[in-house]
Amino acid sequence: MNKKRIAFILAMTISVGTLSAFPVGVSAEIDMTQLPEPISAEKNTNEIRTFNRSKPKLTLNSDSYWGSYLEWTPVENALLYYVYRVGNGGKYIKIASTYDEFFNLDYADSRVTYAVQAVTYDYNDNIYYSSTSNHVTCKYSPRTYGQEESVESVAGAEIDYEGGALDDYCYIEEEISYEPIESVAVTLNSEEYSHAEESAFKNTSTDPVSTFSADVDTASYANLRRLINEKRTIPEDAVRIEEMLNYFDYNYVQPKGKSPFSVTYELSDCPWNKDSKLMMIGIQGKDIAAEDTPASNLVFLVDTSGSMWDDNKLPLVKESINMLTETLTENDRISIVTYAGDEHVVLAGAKGNQTRTVKAMTECMDAGGSTNGEGGIRAAYDIAEHYFIEGGNNRVILATDGDLNVGISDTDELVELISEKRKTGIYLTALGFGEDNLKDEKLEALADNGNGSYHYIDSAKEASKVLIEERNSTLFTIADDVKMQLEFNPEYIGSYRLIGYDNRRLNNEDFTNDAKDAGDVGAGDSVTVLYELKMKSDSDGSLKYQTSSGKGKGEWCTLKIRYKNPGEEKSVQLSTVIKGKNYDPYEKMSGRMKFCCAVTEFGMLLKDSPYKGMSSINGVKKLLKDISSDDKTADIGYRDDFEELVEKYIENYIK
Repeated sequence: MNKKRIAFILAMTISVGTLSAFPVGVSAEIDMTQLPEPISAEKNTNEIRTFNRSKPKLTLNSDSYWGSYLEWTPVENALLYYVYRVGNGGKYIKIASTYDEFFNLDYADSRVTYAVQAVTYDYNDNIYYSSTSNHVTCKYSPRTYGQEESVESVAGAEIDYEGGALDDYCYIEEEISYEPIESVAVTLNSEEYSHAEESAFKNTSTDPVSTFSADVDTASYANLRRLINEKRTIPEDAVRIEEMLNYFDYNYVQPKGKSPFSVTYELSDCPWNKDSKLMMIGIQGKDIAAEDTPASNLVFLVDTSGSMWDDNKLPLVKESINMLTETLTENDRISIVTYAGDEHVVLAGAKGNQTRTVKAMTECMDAGGSTNGEGGIRAAYDIAEHYFIEGGNNRVILATDGDLNVGISDTDELVELISEKRKTGIYLTALGFGEDNLKDEKLEALADNGNGSYHYIDSAKEASKVLIEERNSTLFTIADDVKMQLEFNPEYIGSYRLIGYDNRRLNNEDFTNDAKDAGDVGAGDSVTVLYELKMKSDSDGSLKYQTSSGKGKGEWCTLKIRYKNPGEEKSVQLSTVIKGKNYDPYEKMSGRMKFCCAVTEFGMLLKDSPYKGMSSINGVKKLLKDISSDDKTADIGYRDDFEELVEKYIENYIK
């Protein structure tokens, strides 16, 4: 029996619980001489003519568990296969397309004849067909759904397309009596989130230095939007305030000169604590003009396991891939690797402008089986290395709900694997999909340790935001291992608290340790940081502001930023002083800072933070209402989305 068929049967058997789970096809070495690449030849060349004359040999097989299935010999250079039901007068009805070399037949009660045809594309996105296979007849015929419409001809025969998915499994039914049981609706939720204790206030006299890693993830906000819209319980650990803040575009000033960053800061009152002040810092990454973006070598690593069946999972993944492909050029390269019971290289090294090719291959993807994420990760990095572009953007884009159950599945072991793979110079972007079994913890850890970012995709609109509107920041890194360190002056600041970034805190000595991994920032990305400050304290110690009460007059703190240029090992350091003379009371607070306060206060309410003080949903609404329509700083990208989310929260949880 075909090896792919065996792997499929074993994987599906594991998924339905009839066998104990064991590694199926874990990380088989890829034969780089047999990759499914588009044909490089032009029309009418020998390569094309050879493909046109090729003919798959089709056989009909069956087994006691899976019933009847079609199997055929592979055709050289084929990217996929069309499966046809042959009707009266030689009329071909296309019932499926697949990149496998077998197809399961669903049970019915009449005789039907089948044929198969190999299909490929060239690098100009032209489609080619092989000769049709021999016909085989089965007494079981598939149920098909949808409307018929014309498709391209096959070997001169008339063909109709009958759309819709076939049932995944083929069973030979027997007459069995079943006892009726009462139907009970059960909602299973196995979503997983990592826990990190919130930062407490630190005494400036004894602990004046705060060090943390940059974070440009946005997953928490989009996931919270999904939870609120569906009126679900909101887990405390699903709320990461830094990801809520960094979801929005604050239109900070672009950097000047060669520096990759600009710094904007503001000092004002704290809306939820009258005894505190707030400090907002905005780090803006330099954007890249479209004509200056490097060529991309993108490997889409797609989870096609059984857990990805829902409409907001694999179908949305397909739409996202096709959406991103529309923005690429012939200088870019696209590959697709899927993983379920085993990994499968679906497409390798296609040109970025081969939109028809990519769409045809994504249409073949279907969900079923267990989840061998380890094998998929290894295969994706192997493919990315094979098509590596020197000086380009080499990146694996993982699309999954994060539920791994074959091979390595422990988060710490996965982090170790990804940390080793990042040494190749290949970045990892993680896209989370779906609900009920979302493994947020794993996806965040993979992105953090794979030199990339993590985003949650709850809709086609969010896919467009992450992959189209913010394409540069998602795909093109301008700075690696970005760290921030603030030293507070005890002459003015008694204590301070970093809001959010709870799982991004670093030891102070990590700041100058270039071997310590930290967050990476993409082109046009911004990092927004809020500190709550309590004023005045006696000074002591031996740091800059501790040695002399006269040193640093008027300075509240010093901000240092360290980063590496992509591909380099040594960090560059920037520094700026933040002075108290720039403090403004609430009445003069900018619209930008009021919006940041509203997002933060909302996050603390969702999290039920012990530091929320006088936070309330009315306080959030007041902050939004107090933003002047004439305030240019309030021109914030996706601000309307947040205002709508607050109203939805009130409707679903308060009214």
